[in-house]
Amino acid sequence: MNDEELRSPGWVAAAAGAPALAAGVALAAGWAGATGWLGGGWLGDAWVALFGLFVPLSGLALHTYAQAERRGSALAVLAGLSAAVGVFIALMGVDDLVLRGRGVEVTCVVREVASRVETDSSYRPEGQYLRRTTQYDHRLDCPPGGPAGLTREQEIAKAGEELRLVYDPRGRVQSERASDLHAWGLRAAILLAVGLASLWGVLGALGRPAPQRGERGRR
Repeated sequence: MNDEELRSPGWVAAAAGAPALAAGVALAAGWAGATGWLGGGWLGDAWVALFGLFVPLSGLALHTYAQAERRGSALAVLAGLSAAVGVFIALMGVDDLVLRGRGVEVTCVVREVASRVETDSSYRPEGQYLRRTTQYDHRLDCPPGGPAGLTREQEIAKAGEELRLVYDPRGRVQSERASDLHAWGLRAAILLAVGLASLWGVLGALGRPAPQRGERGRR
């Protein structure tokens, strides 16, 4: 395989576009789950996990392997890792993006805060492991359509205080404090990760080709 084949426009375009495609698939899967297109309950979560993580990450792994095999460049690995970070940020940030897109901002009054302890158990080689977390249930008085309550692992307001919340009118995404939304920061992080992945991928695709096996043996 010669340099011209390795540096073909199609291969360079694939190196540049694969990270954006993977992040886009993850974001689309998360958005579809948040809008109910993939169903509810565990089945919807399974579809999101499949198309939001497994499919894009598997595709990136194959693409990275193919590029590293053809180019013999560490840039391919850097591109794959950066793209994987972009995939995770895109999927984990869907809720914030949904609230930014269709959320309704309201001011609610905290009527009561109740704490409770939840225990999760798991089995390890050394035995059963118990993890206890304290949950704080905030009972709210919101305008019509607003949430009736909000549960967090810390007390975010005391009884009688006001909370500025953004809620999903479709009820698919958990409400958040308006000050906790980071949608623009998430977009910037996704674009940065995907942009770096594309840059490294293109540099790797345009770099010197990896020595052929026969050439390695003659050296």
